[in-house]
Amino acid sequence: MRYLALGDSMSIDAYTGVPGGGAAAQFARRIGADAVEDLTLDGCTTAGALDALRRATITPDLVTLTAGGNDLLLCAGVPGDWCGPAAAEVIHENLVRIAARLLRTEAAVIFNTIYDPTDGDDALLPALGFSPAFRAVYEAVNADIRALARHHGFRLADLAALFRGHGLAAARPWIIRQIEPNLDGATAIAGEWERVYRSGK
Repeated sequence: MRYLALGDSMSIDAYTGVPGGGAAAQFARRIGADAVEDLTLDGCTTAGALDALRRATITPDLVTLTAGGNDLLLCAGVPGDWCGPAAAEVIHENLVRIAARLLRTEAAVIFNTIYDPTDGDDALLPALGFSPAFRAVYEAVNADIRALARHHGFRLADLAALFRGHGLAAARPWIIRQIEPNLDGATAIAGEWERVYRSGK
């Protein structure tokens, strides 16, 4: 089993406080991957994930992709319309390019939606630098991720649904530093990936 991890801090160890505590590392152990190429990176955008995919040195049997959240974070404090349909279109175009390359590998692919640290509470959006108008863009991007997964026959880990109730204001949040998965969050992601992978759906 050759496993390629692509994407952002939803996958990495850094915020878990434990070496090997990130979702990608935990998942690799859960499935007994023989070879792992972890190209995830804090702050990675969809464009960064596409660049990483081009640099991959293994032909994977399995790929996880967590991307789009940092593209949306770039919207914080940006004036004008970039954070509206234009931002969603940039994310869409990069995800389409990533999907096209992944299809050529014939790997099993797990696409992931982007979780919401606010648990739907617009009053918490200013803490992240967003106005309430941002939510429509966020929802549109997640809808696009779900649609692309269906269209290409990829598996979907709906992290937006998984994390609901575990946001910033929760009694036991899965998030630290406003947006990053803590060890509980990373463990939940790895468990969901394993469930989705083993279900074959």
